Amino acid sequence: MTYESQALDAGALDLGSSPNPSAATEVRSSVLVPSEPLGHEFSRLASGLALAAVYGLALGARSGGVGLLRHALGAPLGLAVVAAVAAPALFVRLALINAPLRPAQMVGAVAQGTFTAGLVLAGLAPAVAMLVVSIESAAAAAWMSGLGLWLAGGIGLFNLLAALRQHLAGIDFRTSSRGFVAVAIFSALACALAARAWYAWLPLLGGAS
Repeated sequence: MTYESQALDAGALDLGSSPNPSAATEVRSSVLVPSEPLGHEFSRLASGLALAAVYGLALGARSGGVGLLRHALGAPLGLAVVAAVAAPALFVRLALINAPLRPAQMVGAVAQGTFTAGLVLAGLAPAVAMLVVSIESAAAAAWMSGLGLWLAGGIGLFNLLAALRQHLAGIDFRTSSRGFVAVAIFSALACALAARAWYAWLPLLGGAS
């Protein structure tokens, strides 16, 4: 008899003997409903980066040619740097203070934040494309483009921290205080890394061409 069949038989026995219908429902859901695979979170992370690339294409419409490709790669670069550098550093710090956070939960929070930021950028892309093409001043076009990046990045960061807050709910005050400091440092680091990536790579924002 396989492990799954044993679990189903045990769940059926508990359902038959439990006087509490809600408890029986919880047992049935825990037995029959599998958790989301980690690959789903990585897929959502990749989708967020792809959506951010759409915003990059909108920025590249001003220069065209190779500028389209450079901007398409540069727009998601800031989000990728945060996910690859700042987020693992935050997870290590939270692990050192014994915060009850699993790696899969951290990946899910990062994927949620990245996807949200990418979705906002993709939504802004049509309007930004019209602006950067029609505005004569390069400084004004750069300012509008940077504003969209900061807006989307801020919304994505908020969603990432909201997901972490749900996972860390109920921890003691000492751990919560130390976690707050770690998250504050992470937020500043994430903003600095994203800004550095965007302003160093995107030609419209003054990056090397």
